Amino acid sequence: MQPEAIKSLARETARGIKTEEDLYTFRQALTRVSIEAALNAELDGYARHE
Repeated sequence: MQPEAIKSLARETARGIKTEEDLYTFRQALTRVSIEAALNAELDGYARHE
């Protein structure tokens, strides 16, 4: 992903964050997506349950 695309996405997302709870929820979702992407990348090339 390009740096400008990341900045644009961050700006768009920040508009929807109004409370501390919104920020916490967003942080949890971002962490979950990042960890899942890292784990899936690590498993690329392996057969399921191998």
